[in-house]
Amino acid sequence: MARSNRARVAVLGSLRAWTADGHEVTLPGPLQRRVLALLVLRRGHRLPVDSLIDALWPSDPPADPGGALQNHLSRVRKLLPPGAVTSSGDAYTLDPASIEVDADQLAAVVTEAETNPPTPGVPTGAKSHDVFDEICAIVDAWHGPAYADLLDVDEAASERVRLAELRTRALEVVAAGRLARGENGEALAGLTALVDDDPLRERPRALLMEALVATGRRTEAMRVYDDFRRLLGSELGVGPSPSLAAQHAVLLASDPAPQSSAPARTGLLQTVRLPTPPLSLVGRDELVEEVAALTTRSRLVTLVGPGGVGKTRVLVEVGHRLASASRDRPVVLCELAAADDASVVNLVAAALGIDSRPGLPLAEQVAAVLDQDDLVLLADNCEHVVGSTATLVDQLLSACPNLTVVATSRERLRIPGEHVRPVPPLDVGSDDAPAFQLFMERAVAASPGFAPDVADHRVVHEIVRRVDGLPLAIELAAARLFTLDVDEVLAGLDHRFSTLTSGHRTSPRHETLGAAVRWSYDLLEQPLRDAFTALSVFVTPFTATDAAAVVDLSEPEATRTLEELAERSLVHRTPERRYAMLETLRAFGAERLAEDGRSERVSERHARHVVERLERAALGLLDPGRAAIDEIDASLPELHVALGWLLSRSDLDLAGRLVGGFLDYGLLRLRPDVFGWSSRVIATDPGDEGPHAPLMWVLASYAAWMAGDLVEAERCSERALVISQRRGATIHPEVLTTRGNMAMFAGDLDEAQRRYRAAVVAAGDAPHRRLLTAATELLALGYAEHHDTDSRARSVLAEVGDARSPFAAYLWYCAGEAVLTTDPSLARVRFETSLSIARETSASFVVGVAGA
Repeated sequence: MARSNRARVAVLGSLRAWTADGHEVTLPGPLQRRVLALLVLRRGHRLPVDSLIDALWPSDPPADPGGALQNHLSRVRKLLPPGAVTSSGDAYTLDPASIEVDADQLAAVVTEAETNPPTPGVPTGAKSHDVFDEICAIVDAWHGPAYADLLDVDEAASERVRLAELRTRALEVVAAGRLARGENGEALAGLTALVDDDPLRERPRALLMEALVATGRRTEAMRVYDDFRRLLGSELGVGPSPSLAAQHAVLLASDPAPQSSAPARTGLLQTVRLPTPPLSLVGRDELVEEVAALTTRSRLVTLVGPGGVGKTRVLVEVGHRLASASRDRPVVLCELAAADDASVVNLVAAALGIDSRPGLPLAEQVAAVLDQDDLVLLADNCEHVVGSTATLVDQLLSACPNLTVVATSRERLRIPGEHVRPVPPLDVGSDDAPAFQLFMERAVAASPGFAPDVADHRVVHEIVRRVDGLPLAIELAAARLFTLDVDEVLAGLDHRFSTLTSGHRTSPRHETLGAAVRWSYDLLEQPLRDAFTALSVFVTPFTATDAAAVVDLSEPEATRTLEELAERSLVHRTPERRYAMLETLRAFGAERLAEDGRSERVSERHARHVVERLERAALGLLDPGRAAIDEIDASLPELHVALGWLLSRSDLDLAGRLVGGFLDYGLLRLRPDVFGWSSRVIATDPGDEGPHAPLMWVLASYAAWMAGDLVEAERCSERALVISQRRGATIHPEVLTTRGNMAMFAGDLDEAQRRYRAAVVAAGDAPHRRLLTAATELLALGYAEHHDTDSRARSVLAEVGDARSPFAAYLWYCAGEAVLTTDPSLARVRFETSLSIARETSASFVVGVAGA
């Protein structure tokens, strides 16, 4: 290899470096090796200081990381030509002209060899020999993964994939060169290894056929082609390229054989064609038994569920269970993930070992071959070709009376006789729960020294809960323990789609959490995509009415949309007959919503809707039963999200309406925490300019009172009154009520009564507000032993009537307090009525005071 005036760096394997004069140098420590490897990886591009520091010390940086970085960089710079590494601001750049990199050299010579390939039997020139020898030298020196010093760096992982492809191309060039030189035996050994490494790659197959023919093994060469054709049909639903087909035609022409027009089976059904998973199936024994039993009653069973829930794994286990139960009944797996509508029948035929013949449509040929066969067909990943799969399965089941089909899909096939079995996420919760057990088993496999303590158990429970009990997500999270601890894995779930990627080199490419979800998302029509992403704004179960509000549809349209999404396993029905979305799906939808630039509009619709829903529920506190309180209880997470968004936009009107909507609920339910939300609005409105500022201070007063801080309660109450008076507008009755409360707490019962009466007047046309204030006044009257207290109490109760609402519970309690001193027996009856209603309606505050 010619010497240049540039330094030389080898990254194909462990890092090696040579100075410009050809002397190999030893980098004294792993950090300096990483610095040089990162600079080479990003050669010609800025490498930020922060990125370097994060790569060198991902979890435990030194006290002065910048200084430590400079120290390592200065030593690396000594190995390179002057000026090779330049700095600009907060980044470093390695000049690509200052170094030779073995990966670049290999790419150049491989491209040259592919452009000018050798011709068998034609002597090669000196230049071709040089190129061939240079490729061999670089490949022979390549030991281990490229950029082996950066195995934990994502960008290096992408480069390793590219270089792995380059290595395969290089080996193909070497094989072609050896064939051209007549070194057929050496070429054959290398090509056999290439085919084993990548069975779906065509170039090694073509060269292998050529090498076999060259060594007199023509029949084996034809078998290589036939095997490849079947494999392509089974895995990808395609056939060999025209050039390979032409190569095969040449072989056929040398020994033609007659072909029958009748469909034929190749004999592949003589054995069970099922993969044997390397890891145990956890938490699915009952489901597998149930599905296996279903096949005795139904000839079509479809396993449905969201991506990552483990449908394929259950399907394979069911296949093994059925195969072991009847040795004479073949069980065949057909993988449809790579299919399109046109290739479904081809893939099924290939899986069943059926060769196509002219004269009949292939589906009819398959039906004719199976005919009376007693056989189980497992069809995996049908959702993206559900229509063509359903048509074929329906045709085969009608024509083949002993055929049974078990399919997996994210939606049902919708054909007669189908038995749909949802595959749910794994149960979470206890140490015995399958989700926890799966994580622990996979964690020990990934990190044999994993010995969790009690605190780790709590973290694991939170991890499996956060990933919704999805087996794929659990396994990916556990695999991260090879490099992270459980706390770091949990923290990474905030970015789950980049954190939970496959940790196994041989895993299918779609086995990442993001890919599993995107598969379902990509199959949606655009209106359904828009609806799915918009619905991700909900953090609690929602109704069709809720969906209509945020997706901007009519309620019937929203209902149909939700049914479609439920069919595709992207939302599910709850026992309360609402709709919900797994947290993993919701996180994916939220990311897409932000990417589409629709977050702002959807969040505004969501906030407005939940405020209006809260206001309606608050009025429902007048109605019998506990529905209104239950509705608000369940909506608190939704309201919390909406308030955060509103305050981030300084929308004091809607934010004030939201928090103000808690007024009666917070009192009846005894919820100082929701009253405390008023402090967030107040903090966003330091000048008290918001339209609901007085009410915010009222709620802050209630929060302080419930916390036992009467001084702060008085201050907040006074602030509410001052703001109201300064504005000169009608004072909110609750401002006056809370002023009455302050007077009563201070023992000034006359002033309390005066303020309560003013509040009743201010309530005006709001009857429930007037009634509540009048009832509260009964407390002051009772404490003062006013002479007509009971007549006023009877007047209040007359308006209540027979209602058994949260409001009624409070009014009956106040009526009891009004006569406690003058008529204890009557008070006890009213307290018992109040307590009975309060327990029925979950009015916690009234339960506490009436039952005291």
